[in-house]
Amino acid sequence: MQNKEVLQALTALNGGAENIGYEEENLWYTAVPRWADLVADLKACVRNEDVHASILIATDKAVLWASGSRSEDVNGQTISPLTTFEIGSITKMHTAVCVFNLIEAGKLRLDDRVTKYFPAYEKAGEMTVFDLLHMRSGIVDFANDAETFFGSEELADALDEGRITDEVLLEHLYGLDLTFAPGSKMEYCNTNYVLLAMILEKITGKAYKEVVKTMVFEPAGMTSASATTFGDVTSVPEHAGYMQELVAARGAGDIHGTTLDLLRFDRAFFNERIVSPAAKAGILDFVDGYGCGWEPSTRNPDMILHDGGTNAYCGLNAVFHASKDRKYFIMLSCNNVDDDEDEEEVQEAEETETVEKEEAFNQLQAIFDICKKHLQ
Repeated sequence: MQNKEVLQALTALNGGAENIGYEEENLWYTAVPRWADLVADLKACVRNEDVHASILIATDKAVLWASGSRSEDVNGQTISPLTTFEIGSITKMHTAVCVFNLIEAGKLRLDDRVTKYFPAYEKAGEMTVFDLLHMRSGIVDFANDAETFFGSEELADALDEGRITDEVLLEHLYGLDLTFAPGSKMEYCNTNYVLLAMILEKITGKAYKEVVKTMVFEPAGMTSASATTFGDVTSVPEHAGYMQELVAARGAGDIHGTTLDLLRFDRAFFNERIVSPAAKAGILDFVDGYGCGWEPSTRNPDMILHDGGTNAYCGLNAVFHASKDRKYFIMLSCNNVDDDEDEEEVQEAEETETVEKEEAFNQLQAIFDICKKHLQ
């Protein structure tokens, strides 16, 4: 039954062409001879390496590969392209689309001061919406440095348990000094995108989950995607529980979806069905190595990407040849950190500027290397 549903979904994403092969290990792949070497390498890797992930590789017109391996869904079946995951910070590219849609509608400006929407935030000074989008605000990261942000271990724990309200978050934000002058440099910070989600809500009068549903999920055809919704993730975490801080993380890391949903998003974005050409150019306006929910690869020319991670999940949304002849490479996994040694390696990768982010996902590196070999 699952194979039939997956094949139907993949065929639809394949322009209706029924040239997709299937093997019982949850492997679906193109039968087009041009991609035979890619398929052969991926089959060997998924069967022989310790890959716990749902993986989808496609062009704008064709699905090249889909698989799910070594993890289970809530029904005890092996994960597949139909399985829903927490996508973590891949959420940010969806938030950016909503922001730029409001900019195009004349309801928001890149140079709007943050204090326009948060008048009590006096320490924001000249900080702008552009600074939030491009990680140039100087704000402390409420997620990755929770004890500093909230000032206590108890409140940091409350964040993990989903007990932090907007009022508590803003109260502590307003009292914190900035770590640098807004606009002076780039430093990754989840708080920026939570504030952007709040701004979307203030302007539209709707909850973020409704804004992103109307502006992104529905027009892109993302049938399984949700925001700030608990209980709809169908993959089973292997090393930690489901994320609880959904409302606090909205706009920055709260979205759930499948690899199929992310392909639908990518195609809709790059083919300008959910953004205008000008908005897409603005989102991909990289400043000091960060755009608006996207980053350029430092080692792979004309490749852009963003990763995502929660307590239990990790993922990667990458695009080879982003300017033309695009190849989409999507991985979602419920096996974020295997043990303390892996956790140290992830932390070391995050702290070393010369190590690219995708290399933090050690269990998925073999797949990524195959894609670089065949798709670049």
